[in-house]
Amino acid sequence: MVPSLFNINEPVIFGTPIVMNPVFFIPFLLSPMVNAVLAWAAMKLDLIGRVISVVPWTAPAPIGAAWALGWDFRAAILVILLACVSAIIYFPFFKVYEKQLLEQEAEEAQRVAEESQQTA
Repeated sequence: MVPSLFNINEPVIFGTPIVMNPVFFIPFLLSPMVNAVLAWAAMKLDLIGRVISVVPWTAPAPIGAAWALGWDFRAAILVILLACVSAIIYFPFFKVYEKQLLEQEAEEAQRVAEESQQTA
């Protein structure tokens, strides 16, 4: 999780697994789009300022957002809220994936139990 603080997301994307997992395809596309629209709307409604500087990509998201908007800390709050929105979007898909894994685990446990009974 520490690399994610600095926008190095490959360990999470490939380790979860999000990439090549059909369950996570929809939230993987939907979450950034929703976040972009909400951030755009916040700027359009003057809830946060406009971008005035380019920030290094390794800056932690809340700090980088505040920095890019001239240290407008409302941007940092928006980033935290958008992370919560992403979590809400992903949660049902994680539950579906968890259910699939639990079913696979139960099938594997049953198969192992049947094999051990046959050898006994």
